[in-house]
Amino acid sequence: MSVRHALIPLALAAFALAACSGGETADEAAVSAAVTTVPLTQGSLPETVTAYGSAGPAADAAQVISVQAPGHITRWSVTAGTPVKRGQSLLTFALAPSSVAAYRQAVTSQTLAHTQRDHIAQLLSQQLATRDQLDQAEKALQDAQSSLDAVVQQQGRSATTDVTAPFDGTVVTVDAQQGDNLQPGAALLTLQRADGLVVTAGVERDAMTRVQVGASAEVVSIDGGTSMHGTVRRVAHALDPHTHQLAVEIVPDGALINGEGLRADIVVGQWQGWLLPRDAVQGDETVRHVFQVANGKAVSVPVKVLGESDRVTVASGALDAHLPLVTEGATQLDDGMAVRVSTGHAEP
Repeated sequence: MSVRHALIPLALAAFALAACSGGETADEAAVSAAVTTVPLTQGSLPETVTAYGSAGPAADAAQVISVQAPGHITRWSVTAGTPVKRGQSLLTFALAPSSVAAYRQAVTSQTLAHTQRDHIAQLLSQQLATRDQLDQAEKALQDAQSSLDAVVQQQGRSATTDVTAPFDGTVVTVDAQQGDNLQPGAALLTLQRADGLVVTAGVERDAMTRVQVGASAEVVSIDGGTSMHGTVRRVAHALDPHTHQLAVEIVPDGALINGEGLRADIVVGQWQGWLLPRDAVQGDETVRHVFQVANGKAVSVPVKVLGESDRVTVASGALDAHLPLVTEGATQLDDGMAVRVSTGHAEP
């Protein structure tokens, strides 16, 4: 055989080897995936309970103004909707004749008891009265003074009383007419505190032991807008008969509009674990996993989700803190798949 004919099989073999080698490179490129990775970090995220409600007066924001004596209103100084300051006159109330007589009788009884006590004390100093008689006179004076104090507390010392605002607020309703004869304790008007608007939201019963007075919250209008910080002031311990939820009152640090719908995220604790961008976590609600990159290959690692925010998932799992975490491109990966990596930035 000639040299020329001997070289032909060698050339064909070399060509076939090169073709096979080229096919393997193409296959490897076809099954690799382009991904973005971020460094793996640990930390905490607030654990929250979400509640929905609306802005309205607090349970103690409104106060009914009354006088604990019979009489009638001689002059109104305000109307419904009037803003008032603490100490501002609301109305003038004239006591009924029986109330004036009761005050005068109480004053007379106190004066008489005081005089009698002084007289017995003088007789005792002259050894013309006993210590027991002086004790009885002291007791009579104390009783008369207590009766007078009670009358003054209920109706004052004069025939007319200037009823003033106990705090800054707004007159919500006017509940009596000028000139009407009113019984003791009759509602005259209702006054609402100027700072009395709070967020009243409902939480499920299982959150009763988790939501605590003093807890912080983020409050935002359901229609959107800037969120406000708030503090839980009251947690009801009885279910609302209409909503079958527990009412929670939150005092925000911003202005509210009466009746507006709001969402409150109430902090009830802290989740501790791996801080993962939400797009890094794959799987369904029962089985979750993430991918890390080791030696150019995707490594699937099971994780348990502890909690989530809009952008971050807190999870536990046997992750390697030294290996990067796959974010973008994670949905197309399988365990052991070759990857082409570009580096991103971790979520805050």
